Amino acid sequence: MIAPPKDSKAMKPKKASKKQTFSATRLLVWGCVGLLVAAVAFFAVKRESGNAELGTVKQPQKGAETAKRVSPKTMTTNKVANAAKTSQPGKGAGAAKKKPLFAKRPGAMQLPDGRVLTFKPPKEGEFRIIHSHGSTYKCDHLGNWEDITPKPIFDNSFEEALVGLSTTGNFIPGMLLGLDYNTVIKMLTKPVVVNPDDSEDVIAKKEAVAQAKEAILDYMKDGASFDDFVMEMRKKTVQERFIRGTAIKEIVASLKEGRAQDAADMRDAANKMLEKDSLPALKLPAHIENAIEENK
Repeated sequence: MIAPPKDSKAMKPKKASKKQTFSATRLLVWGCVGLLVAAVAFFAVKRESGNAELGTVKQPQKGAETAKRVSPKTMTTNKVANAAKTSQPGKGAGAAKKKPLFAKRPGAMQLPDGRVLTFKPPKEGEFRIIHSHGSTYKCDHLGNWEDITPKPIFDNSFEEALVGLSTTGNFIPGMLLGLDYNTVIKMLTKPVVVNPDDSEDVIAKKEAVAQAKEAILDYMKDGASFDDFVMEMRKKTVQERFIRGTAIKEIVASLKEGRAQDAADMRDAANKMLEKDSLPALKLPAHIENAIEENK
């Protein structure tokens, strides 16, 4: 056991004075305040820096686009898939649809321009006449055909229109309206030439056109215009169609009711009206003409 020092009174610490105690307390308080301020400042700076970093990642600037990461493997797979899709026949953007080849067969014919006409095939040894787009074709029962379209008599539409007017009464006035006066006179005074190899039918039509030209010039000599003539012919065409249509309708109705004499009277009256206007007589089917003559 260790004994305490003899002079124990001298070893006791001295009590601090009131002045020293106040100074120490004040120093301790200011030290704590300084530490508190430093801690607050540190955490404030750290929070701002953290928010700044967070904003750069989660809040991109307005209008900026974020790049989508694509692995090289995915890019290669997509390219291969797209190449295979476009290389498939018939599925590409520029792939043309193939039309099936035409096989010759009865009741069908393919024209040089690719159009296919279908019709009821004729019996073996017979032919069928097909009209399409101004052309005429002769077809047999196997699907063989030939173009038998009559060649135009004249090389211009003006004289071709006069062919219909002077022979069958078929007139297309719309295409002849509004023509220049000098052009009309030039066409009307153009001589109609008959060639040595012309058939009798062609010669007859050319003679009819030459007479029509003379009649038109005579119509215009008193001051009437060519348009006046065209409109007059239009009026006569409408009247002619009315006469022919009405007469044929009444003739057929009379025959169905057993009144053959009435049918004959209607035919003769219509022909007189047409003759008065220098128009061709009615062309009735053979079986109607026979029914009138046998039963009247």
